[in-house]
Amino acid sequence: MGRGNKKKKVISQKNDEYDLKQSLSKLNQRKELPNSQTSTDFEISKSQTSGINQKILNENLNSETATIYFKLNESFNSRYDTLNDSIQTVRDKISDSSDTLRQELEGKIDSKLETKFFIWTVVALVAIATLIFTLSYSNLISETKENSNSVKSLQKDMENQKGEIKDLEKDIERIEEKQKDLEIEMIKSNK
Repeated sequence: MGRGNKKKKVISQKNDEYDLKQSLSKLNQRKELPNSQTSTDFEISKSQTSGINQKILNENLNSETATIYFKLNESFNSRYDTLNDSIQTVRDKISDSSDTLRQELEGKIDSKLETKFFIWTVVALVAIATLIFTLSYSNLISETKENSNSVKSLQKDMENQKGEIKDLEKDIERIEEKQKDLEIEMIKSNK
């Protein structure tokens, strides 16, 4: 169904890594070894069976069959033991390499997580502090600006009023001088 769509991944292999393909090819080579060939070197024809005792024939066949069975069993057991040893070796190497790889990856991930976690924590705290400051003191900041503006306008008003007071004082002095002049004239005119 989807076999043609699969892409083969090329895996680079280091010198100290276990080569699974090579080990499997070694195991497959053992399958190609010639099987133990056992043959029975007797042929019994119908003409020869008439004089042979059936009991002797059965005993010969049983012992021959047992010998063949034991040879096959020994061959099978030795191949089975070799296969089990090879499988255990492969398992051990795969387990060791996967443990090593897992530890390396965990170390890399842990170091990156700690740095990222620290950075995100700092960013989050700064964002929260900025938000709290903005929400809490935004009114105060605007009110402070308004107050500073009103203080400046009051200072200008005070300066203007001081200027007006000085003008009024000058006017009062002129009026007083005029009044003195008028009094002097009135005194002169009464005399």
